Order: sequence, then structure tokens, then C-alpha cells
Amino acid sequence: MGTSILRGAPGLGQAYPPKIQIKPSWFKPLIVADFKTFQLWTWLEATKSLGLPISEEADKWYKYTSTEDLNEGAIKLLGIFKEEVAPQLDDHSEYDLVYPTTPLIYFIVLDIPVGPYYKYLNKTIKDSSYFPITESGLVIKKKFLKVYLEERLAEYLALGGLNELIQRVPLVEAGHNLPDPFSWDLWSNLEHVRESYCEYCAQEHFNPEASEEESVASLETQV
Repeated sequence: MGTSILRGAPGLGQAYPPKIQIKPSWFKPLIVADFKTFQLWTWLEATKSLGLPISEEADKWYKYTSTEDLNEGAIKLLGIFKEEVAPQLDDHSEYDLVYPTTPLIYFIVLDIPVGPYYKYLNKTIKDSSYFPITESGLVIKKKFLKVYLEERLAEYLALGGLNELIQRVPLVEAGHNLPDPFSWDLWSNLEHVRESYCEYCAQEHFNPEASEEESVASLETQV
């Protein structure tokens, strides 16, 4: 397929769904779709749900690709963002080392995108666990955890989450009490959290394993 499949008439001032270019670490190829196919399919699905125009070629491709297997696979894949079906922490040995005065994850407040459907997003994660720690046992900074969770939120929205929000609106407005649309378990993804933290600290010129006194960086000391 050429890039023409993404071309459509201007959206009359309406924003098209967000996109991401890098495959997330959590993405697992589906039986009927690799990342590029899934990325384009979810973008077109959200675009159609918003009532925005797409090319005739794109519409034909979307209809041809929209199989029952793909729809079921998408629901299962995005389950990683659902509190009720997210993976559970098997090994609690490191968690048990966290000092009991460490802040809790639900204190982190996310910056939500601006838009009519994003107002239905939750700004906090319902997780009463402590902040994760580095391999040496130091608490990972709140500033980074906020950035990290917002990156996962962006991935969720770009790969089917926005369409989920659109579908939830009638139920929410009818008064149904639904689970939060977005969640992420930091402790069950601790290895990736730590890897990302090291990259973040390198950019900020901050040693992730250094004490506050040893650090000469400007990274905020809030945890």
C-alpha cells in the first residue's frame, strides 16, 4: 500500500485521531495483523467513528481488513490497559523492600489531551501500590513516572483507545458505572520502567542510582 491510503478530505476543523510511529514494547503481533496493519486499522476505525472523511481506497481497505478475528484480537490486546484484566505481579520480593512512607501510585495526576472524548479519561490510576524502585532500591521519581504513564496513555489512545472512548460515551451519559478506560501496572512492567528511567535520566543528566545529595542534575526531587 502507498501513503495515499491515509489521504482524505480536510476534517473541517476537526482533529484526526492521534498516531504513533514506534511499536510499543507491549505490542504482540496478532494472528491476522502485524503492528503496521493494526496501527492503520485502529486509526481508520477511530476516524470513521468520528465521522471524518477518508479516501475511498482507505475505506475499502478498512472494510476488507475488519474481520472478527481482528476485532477480538484488538480487544484482547488492549486488555493490558484494563485494571480488571491486567497482568498481576507474581514476585513480591522487591515490592516488599519498599519503605512504607513511599508515595502511592494513585497520587500521580496525568495531563489529559484536550478534546470532547478525552474528558472521559481518568486522570489517575487506581493503584494503591508504592512507587517502583530502581535495582539498588531507590524510589523512582514522580516526574518520570508521570511522563512514563502519559506515554502509555498516548499509545493506548493511538491504538484503539480513542475508539473505545467514543463507544463508551452513550453508556456513560446513560448513567452506567463503567471501569476506568485506562490503567497501567507499573510493577508488573518493572523491567521496562527501569530501562525507560535510565534513558530518561541520561537525557536529564541525572544518575538514576545516585542519592539526591550526589546528584548535580536539575531533575525535580519530588517522589
